Amino acid sequence: MDKENLIGIVLPVNQYNHLSKPGPKLKAILSFYEKAARMNDLSICYFRFKDLKSTKEPFMAYVKRENSYVLWEVAKPWVIYKRTGHRSSINPLIESLMNEGIRVFNSYRNNNKYKIYKMVRDNEELNKHQPETKIASPRTINEMMSQFNSLMIKPDNGEVGRGIMKLEKMQGDIWCLYEKSKERKKGLWKQTFFEDELPTTLLTKIKNRRYLVQQTIDLATFSGNPFDMRVSTQRNHLGEWQVSAIIVKVATDGQFLTNVGQGGTTTTIEYILADHPVFNLEKVKMDICDLALKLANHISLYKKDMADFGFDIGLSKDGIPYLIEVNHVSDYGTLALKNGKLIANEWKDVFTTPINYARFLLAEVKRVEEKGRSDDS
Repeated sequence: MDKENLIGIVLPVNQYNHLSKPGPKLKAILSFYEKAARMNDLSICYFRFKDLKSTKEPFMAYVKRENSYVLWEVAKPWVIYKRTGHRSSINPLIESLMNEGIRVFNSYRNNNKYKIYKMVRDNEELNKHQPETKIASPRTINEMMSQFNSLMIKPDNGEVGRGIMKLEKMQGDIWCLYEKSKERKKGLWKQTFFEDELPTTLLTKIKNRRYLVQQTIDLATFSGNPFDMRVSTQRNHLGEWQVSAIIVKVATDGQFLTNVGQGGTTTTIEYILADHPVFNLEKVKMDICDLALKLANHISLYKKDMADFGFDIGLSKDGIPYLIEVNHVSDYGTLALKNGKLIANEWKDVFTTPINYARFLLAEVKRVEEKGRSDDS
């Protein structure tokens, strides 16, 4: 396989393990990658980070042969698109690859939410578009309770809404803690009412793991259910940031979390706002895209190897966009596909834009290589 036009994609283990027999969702994802690769005169190989731990070259990776994926000996590609999260133990491997001149994009040292919050706080304009957030402790929770009537308590490093709790002021001095319980049915919340003393279950959780306490944004609703948006912001074929998709996530009835993993559903912003009595569709889209692009340009000053941010942006009831969370690896398959088909055709860009960017990086690598040869001659 020609290394000159080869790119690599590091897949999550659960996808890698099904490459020989991909289901409808994975098959659709791979087809978008492959079509974009053909348009860019590229070939793709798929592997896990552990496949690169050996210094030997070539190594074994999956490639497409006719209508199936097979393990094949390949050289280390010059450009690698990281489509999975990773433990800190992988960082030395990524650094080693980069020292070899290999470009690994969507790489980061950590994805802690509070570090992102502080990065955004450094920009006065952007800071106006994020809720007040502190590291959760009995003191900071009580401070925030004196300022706001509703708070979210979330793990500093968590995914798909797992571990999130909510504090809400009821009548008088009574508060309610909402938390998921394993013993309860999916979608139901355990409620604990209290006045002066924070519930023991909350104190235990924030003691055993780092949590954040965050001002709740009073989100706009659709059919009575809150919604927010996953704004896919990616580097394109020119190396510039673009908004590839705005995927609206709507909470299910009676819920406050919009995560698909917590029962939420996805749809287009056009569907949500087409006949909205308050919001103007074009203005909202412009405001959201403007915020997302500014966030990407700012955060990438700190995270220089990122090329694919998934910003969770909420719209307040008075139409102001707020950054809720930054996702370093978005599960686009779950968000954008249903039964192996795109929910909205334009969302295919979330799969194809990174391949276009890989072509841009590969051209950069070749320019550097040619310059080196020229300098040596």
